[in-house]
Amino acid sequence: MKPVRNPFLVVLFSFGLLTAANAQLKDGDIVRIKNINSGKFAVPKDVSTAPDAEIVINNGRNDAWFTWKVIAVPGGAYKFQNVHTNQFLGILNASKTQYGFVVQRRTRNQVDQVWTLVKTTKGYKIKNKNSGLIIGVDGGGTAANSRLVQWGDNGATDKDWQFETVGTGNSQEGGRKILFDVMLNNIAVSEATRNRIDNGDCKRIFGVVSIELWELDNNNEMKTRLRSYNNMSELLYQQTNFRNPPTAALSKYQDNINSTVQMSKVTYNIPENLLINKRLMLVVKTNVGSRHKDNDFASYDALKMKEEVQSTFILDNRATRTETIETITDLSSSTRDMHFLDTMIPFAIFQKTDDTHKIWVKISCKKN
Repeated sequence: MKPVRNPFLVVLFSFGLLTAANAQLKDGDIVRIKNINSGKFAVPKDVSTAPDAEIVINNGRNDAWFTWKVIAVPGGAYKFQNVHTNQFLGILNASKTQYGFVVQRRTRNQVDQVWTLVKTTKGYKIKNKNSGLIIGVDGGGTAANSRLVQWGDNGATDKDWQFETVGTGNSQEGGRKILFDVMLNNIAVSEATRNRIDNGDCKRIFGVVSIELWELDNNNEMKTRLRSYNNMSELLYQQTNFRNPPTAALSKYQDNINSTVQMSKVTYNIPENLLINKRLMLVVKTNVGSRHKDNDFASYDALKMKEEVQSTFILDNRATRTETIETITDLSSSTRDMHFLDTMIPFAIFQKTDDTHKIWVKISCKKN
């Protein structure tokens, strides 16, 4: 008897294979990057926090040094941010030549930080979008501390990689779960060098304030980045209009900054035991600028921070909690581009700066 061929089953089976082959990473995933040939993992050499530190392979551990945050880029590409150093996987000096060193880079949105994945029978090849070359191990080595380089696709086994998910996004901690809110109450601003009389122009804030909520392990290492409720955005503030942003901030010395106004809120569904045992870390990332105008006849100046500020808070079982992050715009940074998310503000915008602003970001947390 001849076997019955069901075209629908054939198509369905083929679609299943295609779906599996095309399975990719998700934005926000926390992964370890494993070299299949050696069985070792990508990590900054000597667990260095220095910019442009080489990336090597080493025996894996379950700490933040060996983990990378996946950041999806439009068009099916990715960036990889080291969870401990907060720096991005890139190529030294944005080289396009073979044997360019794979390093961690501090400044976000460099052209060499964008990667695409090419499916193989064992895993993926990691291809640099700027150079068109792929990550391999120098000399095909398997020893600890072998450096990573970019090379042409010669089919060598050292160029196959797998991604091991470290955090699922959901805590495995038992016990009762509660809803937990993190709120941006207000952003306040004041001139830093002249006076405390702030007109409406000084209240024009652009940039980003975002948060991450992390479960810690017993060694206080970041274990799992917890997903927000229904995957809501963790951007507490986002304003990409830097030429004429609407008035959003309060005046530190003229307005009522003690108000409980809620500009935005992110909710999490978390095990209460994590709060009781102080195993939750809130990470607040602030990267903002402000507009400044001395008088009605003057032109606008754009003022900015030197670099993104990351503030961390170990949370506890208090019903409510308030924290204020204080930062300042920096005149010495007026000749450098500003990057936030996928927006770049060219340094020419900041060339006329003649003052600086202090900025206060008020965050509060609440158990429900």
